[in-house]
Amino acid sequence: MKRSIIISWLLLGLIVSSCRESSLQESGQYGYLTVGLADEVDADVQVKADSDAEAEEIVYGLEIIDSKGNVDASFADHREVVGEQIELLMDRYTVKATNGEPQTGFNLPYWYGENTVRIYADKEANVTVTCKMQKIKFSVHFPEEEEFTSKFRQYSLEVKADEDALTFSSAPSEGQGSFRDTAYFAVPADRKLTYILRMTNIDGAEYSAAYEIEGVSAAQHYHFDFKLGEREEINGALVLTVLLNGEYSEEISHDILLNFDRLAMPSYSHPAGFDPDQEGIVYPLGNDEITKKLMFSAPRKIKSLVISHLDANLLVEGLPQVVEFVNISEERKAIVDELGILYSTVTEESDYAELDVTGFVKNLPISPENEPYLMSFTVIDTDNRYARCDFEFTIVSDIQAETHSAFPWSRFVILKGNYFSRVAPAGITFQYKKTSDADWTEIDPSLIEVDSQNLTFSYRLNHIDMDTEYEFRATSDKDKADGKTAEAKTFRTFASENVINNLDLDDWYADGDAYYPNASSSSDEWVWDTANGGTATLGYYPTNPESDIVAVTGEGKKAAKMVSVYASVKFAAGNIYTGKFANINLGQMGAELDWGVLFDSRPLALKGYFRYEPASINNVSSGYEHLEGQPDICQIQMFLTDWTGPFRIKAYQNNPEFVDFTSKSILAHGEITCNENTVGTEGAVNGYIPFVIPLEYRSLTQPTYIVISAAASRYGDYFVGGEGSTMYLDELELIYDPDQLTDEQFATVMKNIY
Repeated sequence: MKRSIIISWLLLGLIVSSCRESSLQESGQYGYLTVGLADEVDADVQVKADSDAEAEEIVYGLEIIDSKGNVDASFADHREVVGEQIELLMDRYTVKATNGEPQTGFNLPYWYGENTVRIYADKEANVTVTCKMQKIKFSVHFPEEEEFTSKFRQYSLEVKADEDALTFSSAPSEGQGSFRDTAYFAVPADRKLTYILRMTNIDGAEYSAAYEIEGVSAAQHYHFDFKLGEREEINGALVLTVLLNGEYSEEISHDILLNFDRLAMPSYSHPAGFDPDQEGIVYPLGNDEITKKLMFSAPRKIKSLVISHLDANLLVEGLPQVVEFVNISEERKAIVDELGILYSTVTEESDYAELDVTGFVKNLPISPENEPYLMSFTVIDTDNRYARCDFEFTIVSDIQAETHSAFPWSRFVILKGNYFSRVAPAGITFQYKKTSDADWTEIDPSLIEVDSQNLTFSYRLNHIDMDTEYEFRATSDKDKADGKTAEAKTFRTFASENVINNLDLDDWYADGDAYYPNASSSSDEWVWDTANGGTATLGYYPTNPESDIVAVTGEGKKAAKMVSVYASVKFAAGNIYTGKFANINLGQMGAELDWGVLFDSRPLALKGYFRYEPASINNVSSGYEHLEGQPDICQIQMFLTDWTGPFRIKAYQNNPEFVDFTSKSILAHGEITCNENTVGTEGAVNGYIPFVIPLEYRSLTQPTYIVISAAASRYGDYFVGGEGSTMYLDELELIYDPDQLTDEQFATVMKNIY
């Protein structure tokens, strides 16, 4: 059964509150979401000869998640919102629908689906979420006739998928299922199911056998049907026929010979001090003090004895995925001898064998990314009964503190290290120096930040030199006492802290009646532009220098004054931005602007001062009617990109093109908005209030362009705002020093990258 959830999006406008810092998702308009449900019968759960009736209507939980991972709306029952409208900001959304739980369990199906949708102004968008079964379905049937039940006291089938196991039983205990239950398994990483048949006959004799199914995947149904074989008993044994149907085009069946003699099952043991079955085994690098040996016994003789694994790191170290030790080949013998694996000679007549991997484990490197190594030892006897040991262990450094990585900026670096004990070692810290220096400086251990969950520690080292190579290493009290030194690693700080011409906005030049915030019209001096280039043809100049109302007084001090106006035929917001006005497009009733100037540094934030006197919104366009009469909103934003050239903004009345802030090309972004009059605000000076906009970094890719923009009417690009809304902007500054930020602001900068 395939379930399809149909989502329709009807776009309206944005309702904005008072002055606030806002995330990317808030940079848009509200829309309304309508949800519907449609069912389509399909063979998602593949089953042959299965008479399951069509499922009753499934109730889905819905989540609507924005591009930052925030859940904007959620509903426990999708039926509650059929035909209703859900208010959402313009953004890229992921819509998820679920029914059930993802974990393995009896009678616990799990349906899931998701899809994404992009919401644009004045446009409708549709998205369909197709929900599919995410688990493997498994069911079992044993005969209920007396001919069968009279021969067996108890019987069960255990099914394993990775570490999960469920047991069907004729006499289920707590946690087990009956043969009327259905098991649902999360898809195992190795796409393999193992099932173990266990039977006890009427005399109390026991039998067990294990088999595997490979290539399993979600939405498959395996149904096992057991029955007594049609042929006669052989040498006192019973024949049990198993019929498997499900995903296959043809039924598959085979006979199992139930031999209930009491001969011992295959088994393994290990010497004292070595327990491969325990969890969380950790060995220091080069450890050979503990003998890592297994002894195997198979009274029915050994048919197969193997070491196997699916570990890419072990493969790199030269261990084949499967090594068979019964009559081992000369080629394999040469490999395991070279690896340091010791073994006894094993043939089909052997009932005992030994494998010793001490030498192999001793030579393994530190586990990459602290992921454990995993290998399996399996002995199979001539009756196809087996014993298996999964040996999982981690190789760690033979020192307490390990140097990990450095994340350098221009004036600071974040140092990271690892430790390997359950509790952070005493005195864990870093030592650092310039590569050109001889002496190391040690950081006070009390200043180190420890992450006990991930067994890491870190420190932000401030006040270091730009464009300089440093070395650092981790250490602890014990490492120093033992004379052990962690590997030293190097890093180089960022080479530049770029600034932008005229950040204080004191320089202006006139082109006729139009003013521009640059020292001259020279391309070398040109950084900033305004809306004046477009409105000048209509005799309007929304952005101008201001000499009287400034944030910092003094000779030659100026600020940018931006006023939103109705310029003859269209509303125009006073604005300023880094880039250059391109042209007026009369056919599209709008303008084209090139946003961005060259920039290759990594600032942490933008600071400055602004003053705002909003008018009521009296110009609206389609989709923004609900904003009419509300206070206008100003906006200041800054972002870094890896563009190969300026971005061409097309502020058209129809089919506009603006920056997609969900794009991977946006490396960092921050903004503030305000809809309150700042004149008279507590702490304001001359009506100005200070601001700091931390840049929320998404990537440490090398920046190529920077955009800083401000507008007296946030939705001026959509021809929406209040005539007379006035914004002043002054004394901008790029912040590179983390000491100039609060802890909260610095955390905003770093939260996505460390």
